[in-house]
Amino acid sequence: MSLDFNDKGEKPRFIHKRNPLVENAYQVFEFKDYKGVNGTYEPVGDYTVLDTNEDPALTEKKVINLLQIMNGKKELMDLKDMTETRLLYNVLPRQNDTDPSKIIFRTYDGEGVSTENAMLVLERGIFDEE
Repeated sequence: MSLDFNDKGEKPRFIHKRNPLVENAYQVFEFKDYKGVNGTYEPVGDYTVLDTNEDPALTEKKVINLLQIMNGKKELMDLKDMTETRLLYNVLPRQNDTDPSKIIFRTYDGEGVSTENAMLVLERGIFDEE
């Protein structure tokens, strides 16, 4: 018997929504449950597309896959049919302990150098071990 049915009823830790103020950007929300208060989703970061030529449908699927990983899920959408590039990333070092985490995503088509595709910024403490 599979427990997947129960997993689908639980609220995921992270969700996304289009940013109403910034074109080509998504807000990342985290479910926060305070003692004695029903939990709510609060903004904890942004995913901003730097390559404005990218298909918005592909962008949203990338964000969904990213949040699946952040939520500890292994089931990801296969995006091979939508792109012929590899997605690379690097985590930028923090200047001080209070800075948010920043990850730059790059695309590489097999020729020349990779190009910046998107940036993910998350509040400090989301994945930090304390």
